[in-house]
Amino acid sequence: LAQATAKSSSWYCICLFQQNPAKLTSFRTMPFHRLLLALALLAQGHCKKPHVLFLLADDMGWANIGYHRRGAVTPDEKQGQLEVQTPAMDSLAMDEGIVLDRHYSYRICGPARAALLSGRLGAHVLAKNVAVTAQNKNDPVSGFAGIPRNMTGMGSKMKAGGYKTHYVGKWDAGMATPQHTPYGRGFDDNFLYYQHANDYWNKKTGIQATGEITNCLNAFYDLMIENGSYRGPYRGADLTDACKNSEERTPSCYEEKMFEEKSLEIIRNHDASDEEHPLFLFHAFHLLHTPLQVPKYYYNKISESTVAAGGKDFDDQNRRLLMAMTKYLDDTAKNLTDALKAKGMWDNTLVVFTTDNGGPLYEPGSANNYPLRGGKYSDFEGGIRTNTWISGGFIPKESRGKVHNGIVSVSDWYYIFSELAGVDPQDHEAEKANTWLKDHGLQTLRPIDGKPGMLDSIFKGTPGPRANESLLISSTALLEYPFKLVTGKQPYMVHTGPLYPNCTTVANFKNGGGPDFVDFKALEYQPDLGDQSYWRGNCADGCLYNVEEDPTESNDLANDPAQKERLQRMIETLAELNKTMFVPERGETHVEACFSMMFNGGGHFGPFVDIEGYFTEPPRTFSDLSDREKLQMALMSATTLKPVTKAIQKYGATIAMKVLRLTGDKCCVTEKCAKQARAKGSPSLLTAIKHMRLPHLAAEALEEVGLPSLPDAAAAEIVV
Repeated sequence: LAQATAKSSSWYCICLFQQNPAKLTSFRTMPFHRLLLALALLAQGHCKKPHVLFLLADDMGWANIGYHRRGAVTPDEKQGQLEVQTPAMDSLAMDEGIVLDRHYSYRICGPARAALLSGRLGAHVLAKNVAVTAQNKNDPVSGFAGIPRNMTGMGSKMKAGGYKTHYVGKWDAGMATPQHTPYGRGFDDNFLYYQHANDYWNKKTGIQATGEITNCLNAFYDLMIENGSYRGPYRGADLTDACKNSEERTPSCYEEKMFEEKSLEIIRNHDASDEEHPLFLFHAFHLLHTPLQVPKYYYNKISESTVAAGGKDFDDQNRRLLMAMTKYLDDTAKNLTDALKAKGMWDNTLVVFTTDNGGPLYEPGSANNYPLRGGKYSDFEGGIRTNTWISGGFIPKESRGKVHNGIVSVSDWYYIFSELAGVDPQDHEAEKANTWLKDHGLQTLRPIDGKPGMLDSIFKGTPGPRANESLLISSTALLEYPFKLVTGKQPYMVHTGPLYPNCTTVANFKNGGGPDFVDFKALEYQPDLGDQSYWRGNCADGCLYNVEEDPTESNDLANDPAQKERLQRMIETLAELNKTMFVPERGETHVEACFSMMFNGGGHFGPFVDIEGYFTEPPRTFSDLSDREKLQMALMSATTLKPVTKAIQKYGATIAMKVLRLTGDKCCVTEKCAKQARAKGSPSLLTAIKHMRLPHLAAEALEEVGLPSLPDAAAAEIVV
């Protein structure tokens, strides 16, 4: 590297000039670490900017990938090894790539994705999930869900570096204004949904998908298209669940199939000869997030292949569903990387795979983080230490097939990609906005948290720029590797076995012993079922672990006299870092946002503030709506009346949780499990809603807001 620095600056100038003559002027002011990275890549033969394929899984557990199942010893471990079938990803990671063994994210999906796309730690961009219809009109920058309006997104950085930018799949990083969308964040061609989840088959946002009853009453579709010629709802032939009983391997209306086809089309259509405009494709899987839905072929095949390999059939229905979905994810990863190889792009491609957070242990999330402790919503390793690997021909040959043990944060990818794109990673737009925010007494935006030189350290296998530094995991957790501090009450503070969930899990769940979903809401009201239901424990002022010697966090060192000083110092450091938390007033939910989406978004989730010129199609009028949509609007109006709100909060949440306990999972030893994969309905919830007087109250709401009256439509199906 020293020789390259001394002798090759002229080669680097030539490389810059070949890519973009205008960039030659920035050579003299380039930061030294970026110059070193560029020279190192040049010495390895990487003059061209690489194509980048970013694969983001959703809610994938530590034990839900094959290479974490190697070394199985006990019978249960061997059974689990047979059930987790990810041969493509195992090869891409272990043979052709580098496993990032200490990659840390945030404990839940929205903040984790905001961190990834903004280059900030979760605590510095979005400390908790916020309802997508929230708005604080006094703060036009941060008064919404997701990434604040004036933070520069990863897509914008890559676009500034000449990349062709595409986003496919789950967004979950804000949607209130056009600036919050992928298109507003620098992605030019997008096919996506905005919420935490939708139904894989009908693309709607039912309770089993989102885990909440929203002020839009879970009425909308959530599937959108954004590009230079069209921005609006997807209206194609596959906006249906008509194919859910198909015997085909990959039915066309299965949402993951639709996303895969879009990404394959992007790869096929990319002009690989245009070296000034390489490909940046961000493919964000819906898999493995709830609802647990998968084509029949995969549901049947996962059982057959497990038994054929010498294992037992599945004893738990949700575990079988999740393993079938995992196999589908693996096949998609293979198809996308194979397409890059067939296109002749592989040798100059960097593939990054990670998951937003650890796997959810609650039913029906049904992931497994064995042998790590905890899961999604927890600061234990099972909630924040994520399956992550890189692959592709861009990785130096001598670096492939290795495991990187240095600390990497989800916020580092923004900086890594800025370096690859040859652009300044600093967020100057946020700095400009801070002047206005200060003048108006509002919280200012945090600077980026990524570290320079991270990719180079990964290639070389060195500890990297986060060695010997404190990493703020959340307001209740701090990592000073190898020591980790966890404080306060933590849900899912348990260790699971190699086979999870199982029949014991099902029996415990149905008898009220958890694990229930800790974040269920009904019109922003969040019931608390108690510690037992959420498998919640209490670290109080602090649990202390050495996660290098004790990766399962089984030995709390907080009472060890030898660690007393360290414990106190880390508690104080966490308190000091918590002063940097980004917690603006995001605002309250507004039914007007639902009305805007009904009229302007065609009954799909999408932007609802400052939308002039965004949607391609003209807005609908009330007379354009179907009777069902008119009734939905009436019921949304009804949620502004206190009796309706209280009824939904009091009864809806309780009934929904009870129904989930009864229908959420099955023990296939004592119960008859489904012969095919299908979303489970909630008939008891529908029946209960009939007694909540919603049609009567809806008429009252209609009169109050001045809308026309409607014919009586009290059928529970329409009410929902």
